[in-house]
Amino acid sequence: MTSAEKKNDPSRLRVGTLRYTMAGLMWVFVWLLWGDFCFTTMEYVNSQIVPLRLRELNAPDWVLPVILTTVPGIISFTLNPVISTMSDRHRGPRGRRIPFLLFSAPFISATLVLMAFSPELSAWLHRWVGPMGGWGIVGISIFTVGMLMAGFKVFDTFVNTTFWYLFNDVVPQAFMARFMGMFRVVASLAAMIFMWFFYEHALTHMRWIYLGAAGIYFVGFTLMCLFVKEGEYPPPPPRSATMRPLWRRIVDAIKSYVRQCLSHRVYVYYFLMGMFMVVANAIAIFGIFLNLSLGITLKQLAMINTGLQFVMITLNYPAGALADRFHPIRIMLCMMSCLLLVVPLNFIWMFGSFPADQIFSVNLFGYAADLPVNLTILVSLIAVDLPITLLLGAIGMPLMMRLLPREEFGQFCSFNALAAAVMNIMGSLSVAWFMTGMRTLLPDDVWGKDFCYRMIPAWRYPFLIVAVFFLWMLFREWKRLGGDKNYAAPRACVDGEADRDST
Repeated sequence: MTSAEKKNDPSRLRVGTLRYTMAGLMWVFVWLLWGDFCFTTMEYVNSQIVPLRLRELNAPDWVLPVILTTVPGIISFTLNPVISTMSDRHRGPRGRRIPFLLFSAPFISATLVLMAFSPELSAWLHRWVGPMGGWGIVGISIFTVGMLMAGFKVFDTFVNTTFWYLFNDVVPQAFMARFMGMFRVVASLAAMIFMWFFYEHALTHMRWIYLGAAGIYFVGFTLMCLFVKEGEYPPPPPRSATMRPLWRRIVDAIKSYVRQCLSHRVYVYYFLMGMFMVVANAIAIFGIFLNLSLGITLKQLAMINTGLQFVMITLNYPAGALADRFHPIRIMLCMMSCLLLVVPLNFIWMFGSFPADQIFSVNLFGYAADLPVNLTILVSLIAVDLPITLLLGAIGMPLMMRLLPREEFGQFCSFNALAAAVMNIMGSLSVAWFMTGMRTLLPDDVWGKDFCYRMIPAWRYPFLIVAVFFLWMLFREWKRLGGDKNYAAPRACVDGEADRDST
């Protein structure tokens, strides 16, 4: 089929029972992207403010990964497969994904409102609980933030599973990578607005920022759910009728779930690659503290991130179009290999001492400027890393949609999230131990305040190497199964069957 025939092929505007005109598809895109703006605003506000709030409370290094990663990982591990499987099987007037999004919206907004009043809530708890347990106000405040984060994560899991599955149900495959490019443009726009206008005021105006995010999410995301329509789905496979004990049925269901998701090498390599990427990135929660330890201010970080998001807005759609033209797995292999060359550059902070007030003068095209050394190095590192980060973000979801079976997409995504949650839990606990050990090995009074955070790349690099290895194995298996022209996701084996090519 020629490129002109492909462009005019009516199947390009179909997904399941949904049939779009180009105008109708664009309208769906508008609502999905508006929902993404509300979703990103909500997520970004919480993820950026909570670490700063914990640091303001002088929370120990081990507390941050526990609250920000370990507990959310346990919640995701517990709820993700349940929600994903329920969503795959649900049939209702509003579809199988949107009901879960609508259900969670008021609860997520409520937790954001409570987070806005967390100082007052902490003071109230201290008056009632403090005298009985001997807790100080700081301990109570950290505990309150942790509990609110846990509650937030419970309901956020409903969105962070089914929202992504919704795209596969309502967006035609021919436009998926470009849609994801636009999706990331909108996410960058939301992040840029927060960084430019609100980040430096994250602690001084925390209440109003949280209340604004809660209102935007509840109203805006609910509207998206009401205006986006899902198609019709075939009935889910019938549940087997059995008189076996409940515990036995649960065990058998878990075995079947795991067996199907690991029924082929291509799936095993994909999950392993993702798991080691999660461990490599588990240390990212300390990145903000590394930057602050270098003498870079919140205002400067806000300006850097605003510029970064602006560049991403410009390049996200071309990155999505590139992923449509070249298979995402090829781009991922190339970018991950480049990442192995870029990450070691961050060791510069280990071998150079750059005081916050150290500057150097430059003269470009007749314009003289005095630039802080730390800030210049940081911007340079970000500029080198940006194309890699951009492309990896653009191809993540399209790669999943091309590799995993469509009919069990929610199930396989839930297994991927389950594996990531397990590694998140293990990685966060290990990172807490690692950073505590680095602070002991590189004490502040000898090496300077928070020098230990400069060991971040020493954690990331070994796990990235392992991730690239499994990505290479995945690429080889994908080629063996047909590659660009003939690859079809291997069918998930059901009980009693075996796949000749399976592991």
